[in-house]
Amino acid sequence: MMARIQGVSLLSLLVVVAVLALSVSEVNAQQLSFTYYRKSCPNVESIVLAEVKKAFKKNPTIAPGILRMMFHDCFVRGCDGSVLLAGGNTERAAPINSRLHGFEVIDQIKTAVEKACPRTVSCADILAYASRDTVVVTGGLKWKVMGGRRDGRVSNKIEPQQNLPTGFAQAEELISTFSQKGLSPQQMVDLSGSHTLGVTHCEHISNRIFKPVDKSMPKDLLSKLQKICPKKTTGTPIVLDQTSTPNKFDTAYFKNIKAGRGLMTSDQDLYNPGASLRQYVDKNLNQNTFAKNFGAAMFALSNIEPTLAPDGEIRKRCQFRN
Repeated sequence: MMARIQGVSLLSLLVVVAVLALSVSEVNAQQLSFTYYRKSCPNVESIVLAEVKKAFKKNPTIAPGILRMMFHDCFVRGCDGSVLLAGGNTERAAPINSRLHGFEVIDQIKTAVEKACPRTVSCADILAYASRDTVVVTGGLKWKVMGGRRDGRVSNKIEPQQNLPTGFAQAEELISTFSQKGLSPQQMVDLSGSHTLGVTHCEHISNRIFKPVDKSMPKDLLSKLQKICPKKTTGTPIVLDQTSTPNKFDTAYFKNIKAGRGLMTSDQDLYNPGASLRQYVDKNLNQNTFAKNFGAAMFALSNIEPTLAPDGEIRKRCQFRN
C-alpha cells in the first residue's frame, strides 16, 4: 500500500516533483545563452558587426544613438525590443525618447539577418549585439553578449517617463533608479560613461546655465554655453567641451567631470564634493579600466528582465508586431 504523508500519497508527491523538475529543465533550456544561435544562425554576430561598421562609416552618430536606444529599451519592460515598435502610443513616441535615433540601422541589420536566418533572431537580440558593436567600432573593448531574448508585444508611451532618469537627476535619484533595475552605483557610473560618445543638447543643461545659474560650473564654460544655447530654443546641440571626442570611446567624459566641466546635472553630480560616487569616476579615468567596467555593466544591463519563450515573438520587422 502506498505510504501517505499528511494526507498526500507518496505517488502524488513523486508526480509533483517530476513535473517541477521538468518545469525547471524547460525554464533552464529557455534561458539566455552565449551559444543560443550556434546552430540556428551561426553567423548572426558577424552580420550585425558588418552592418554596424557600414552604418558608422556613413554616419558616426549612429553609435551613441544605438547605445542610448539599448539603455532606453532595457529600462522599460526589460530588454525586449519594445522601444523599436513604431506608433503614436509606443515608447518611441514618449517625449523622453524624442531624440532617439538609429532605428533605420536596426531595420537594416534585421533585413540582413532575416536574409540569412528567417524568423530566427529577435530584434531584442539584434539591438543587444549592435549596441556592443557600436562601442567596438568607436574604440572600446568587445564583451560577450548572450542570445535568446524574445521581442515584447507591448509598448506604451507613458512608461518611459516612469522608468527613465533625466539629465536633471541628481546622484541619489540615479542610484535609486538604477537600483530598481538591479544595477549597482558603480554600474550606474560606468554606464554613464556612454556619454563620452555623441553630443548633449541645450535643453538638458538649461537648468544649469540660465536662471538660476549653477555657480559650480567654471565661468569660461558657463559663458561659452550661454552663447551657444538660446534660452527658448531647445534643439541646439553642443559638443562636450574642448577635450571631447564625440566619435571615440574614451575617458574624456570622466576627465571633464573631474575638472568640473560635466554638462548635465546627472553628469557633474557624480563628482560633487563628498559624493560616494567619486571613487568610480576616478577608476574610469584609466582607458582600459573604463572599457572593461563598461562592458561588464552593459552585460548586466542587457540581461534586465528579458522576455523568454514561450512569451513574446520573433518579429519579422522590428518596427511592427507580427
